[in-house]
Amino acid sequence: MRSSVYSIIEENHSKILKLWKERFFSDIFEEEAKSYFLKEVDPFQNPLASRIDEIFASILKEIKPEISLDTLLPYLERLAQLLAVHVPSAKRAMGTFLKLKGIIRENFGDEILERFGVEGLLQMEDLINSLMILTFDFYMKYRERLFEIRYEEWKRNNYLLLKRAGLVYDPMEGMPLVKEFDAEKH
Repeated sequence: MRSSVYSIIEENHSKILKLWKERFFSDIFEEEAKSYFLKEVDPFQNPLASRIDEIFASILKEIKPEISLDTLLPYLERLAQLLAVHVPSAKRAMGTFLKLKGIIRENFGDEILERFGVEGLLQMEDLINSLMILTFDFYMKYRERLFEIRYEEWKRNNYLLLKRAGLVYDPMEGMPLVKEFDAEKH
């Protein structure tokens, strides 16, 4: 037996990955879409499921005693990008990591307690909490960027509407022509 609590994740990598993806997709998508995302991971037919599979597998692989943030941060950032687009609620987005904690606790909690004690379980949960906090920073950055893009698009659209109505002065085009109001026609 290995002496690290993280060996539980390494030993049960495929089971944890499968359960984590199931819970992730069931929380975000309807049943029909969920089944499609879970069965199809071809990067060309289903890029979202393929990317989630790659990210989750990489995160699980990097959960070890000597965690390397340089290796892990790009995966957390990619996950945050996907969450920012597909999950508008920060609570639900960060629930992704709470699901991972729940999976580990439900399926391997007794084994962790038996082999490593309460300290081992707390160590694992602290690491997952740290990953959640790092991902939250990325998530907020990308949500803000999405709102900036939407705001700029809204400003452009409103400017064009006002310009067409002749209510905006554009120095490049000169003064707008304002038709005189003829009371007899109206």
